[in-house]
Amino acid sequence: MKSKIQVISPLKILAFFVLIYLVFGTFFFRLHIANVLPLFVSVVIMFLQSRVNRYAFLIGALNSILYAVAYFYMTLYSSAAYALLISFPLQVITFFRWQNNTHQGVTDIRRFTKKGRLGLFLFMALTWILLFILFSAFESEYLIVDNTVAVVGIVATLLCAMRYSEYAALQVLTNCISIVLYSYMALKDPGRSVWLVFSVYSTVCSSVAFIRMNSKKKGARKI
Repeated sequence: MKSKIQVISPLKILAFFVLIYLVFGTFFFRLHIANVLPLFVSVVIMFLQSRVNRYAFLIGALNSILYAVAYFYMTLYSSAAYALLISFPLQVITFFRWQNNTHQGVTDIRRFTKKGRLGLFLFMALTWILLFILFSAFESEYLIVDNTVAVVGIVATLLCAMRYSEYAALQVLTNCISIVLYSYMALKDPGRSVWLVFSVYSTVCSSVAFIRMNSKKKGARKI
């Protein structure tokens, strides 16, 4: 009887090395645990999201509280507000909505028409302006990029809760912008490199999720 050789997923290998680096970075740069704890949890969450697994949202909701603390510590006030006031409740809602609209283990998804996407773009632009005005009162040298990450993240979370497939593309965009943000921060504080490494990992996972979600678009309903 021939034995089957199990191939380890490349994402699992990548997640393992990211975890090792997070542990190394935490001790080497002497980072406060509150500043890196959400990253450890997110390594698991991002892996689940790459498999379009709805349980990622349940764990992610609780992790949003940890992110809010970490973002506030880094003076990323737009991201902190997004994590606590929007990401936390919406991820709880997303978990139950996806669970209630799942058939044979696959969640029903929808997608926008071209007019719907144009309206979405205008909504994002307006939200960016409003949040920029609001958080300009706080001192943060990362306001422009931070605000952009927060706005795209807000819209991605809303679309995900409503089961629109476009959320996957916006998550990739959010992570790419995060790479820019943490690259800039790491130049001033090498300890931020742990966030940079995680952002790269998140981009890989969200890209895989986008590819898998895109393969399901043919059966998605246009709204």
